[in-house]
Amino acid sequence: MKRRTSLLIAGSLSLLLLGACDKHTLGAMDALDTSGNAAAPLGDTSSATLYLAIVEGLIDQGRYRAALGYLDQYAVAERKTPRYLRLRGEALLGVGRYDEAAMVFSDLADTELAAAGFNGLGRVAAAKNLWSDAEKNFAQAVAARPSSADYLNNLGFAELHLGGDALSRAEFNLRQAQEIDPSSASIRNNLVLALLMVGKDDEARKILDSIEMPRERAAVQKFAVDWVRARQKSKLE
Repeated sequence: MKRRTSLLIAGSLSLLLLGACDKHTLGAMDALDTSGNAAAPLGDTSSATLYLAIVEGLIDQGRYRAALGYLDQYAVAERKTPRYLRLRGEALLGVGRYDEAAMVFSDLADTELAAAGFNGLGRVAAAKNLWSDAEKNFAQAVAARPSSADYLNNLGFAELHLGGDALSRAEFNLRQAQEIDPSSASIRNNLVLALLMVGKDDEARKILDSIEMPRERAAVQKFAVDWVRARQKSKLE
């Protein structure tokens, strides 16, 4: 399953938490009238596919409460399917109902979406600043889907927060993520953080210099420097 990232500065926690769902258009909304009822009769399978596609679109837009409403009202028949559970977990995570989200993501463990479940559990832990738990869950997500750049990125980001011996693992995982998805600004920015944290300033500078837009380059550089300083300061306190 493809993962999406949406913010320019990858060090932001919101990037880690929102980089979660497939992109979908809301063209299927045309099948609904303004009262929210089905405008045309659909078979059970078609209805489930339609409403889950709508929910994915709502989550993609960050409309998590609306997504929960659609899941509760229209997708009841799908309540135990892996796709339903993944979407419900994402919506619950989006509204900050972390314990409920964790329970739902846990139910994906023995399904074909196990990797998404572990990634969701990692993001729940990250939202609570439980970075050791986040690393463990992201590592399980990567083990299930080693080719996922976004899972590797999340794992590397958790390891950046852990610091110490975890920094070398962060650098390795973020380099691997960038090789898989070299166009990702999120991965690039987190790799800059990792390189600065391990003292490879020259390499970090080369990556920063490769950013074409001056405003973006300055923003990433400022964020990275401030982030590293804050981490170093916290070690001294």
